[in-house]
Amino acid sequence: MTYVRETIVTTKNLDNTIKVSPLGIYISNNELRIKPFSPSQSLDNILRNRSGVINYIDDVRIFASCIVKKKINIEFIEATKIDCSFLKNAISHTEFVIDKVIENDTRPTIICKPVHEETHNFFYGFNRAKSAVIELCILASRLGIIDDKKIQSEIKYLEIAIGKTAGENEIEAWNWLLDYIKKYKEKIRKNV
Repeated sequence: MTYVRETIVTTKNLDNTIKVSPLGIYISNNELRIKPFSPSQSLDNILRNRSGVINYIDDVRIFASCIVKKKINIEFIEATKIDCSFLKNAISHTEFVIDKVIENDTRPTIICKPVHEETHNFFYGFNRAKSAVIELCILASRLGIIDDKKIQSEIKYLEIAIGKTAGENEIEAWNWLLDYIKKYKEKIRKNV
């Protein structure tokens, strides 16, 4: 059975800066697969460098900042086995090289071979608000694809977890995403 871990993948750009992207990692029988949409800079970077880093984090502001294109301070540390970097505040990370690419015009599948894994911090458990922010990130990334009524009903449900369990970071990320969705709707209304 395949399941997905929501992660941040870091890749190296042509100018040696680091690209930070929220990407689900598909796991089946301990095999790691990344399925980025084409075209995307992350896909280009992985294919060009033949490598990247999977970052396991619990700061949902990083996920949200990628979706809403908000500049936040992210620090990096050079990877151990590949020419890339991982997030300084990652709980752990997996450095990978490409084992195989299954071509697809819309969404190629990159089968990753881990070459180094490291744990940097404690995992303090699950938080419903963090999960709610991740779900809202996914919804916000699909504006114009998912019906607006569905998005609004999902937001209403996710607000319960935010109201009961959110800390400052989750509230900040949640508000960025709500503002992003609101601006998207206003732009659509103006163009109608």
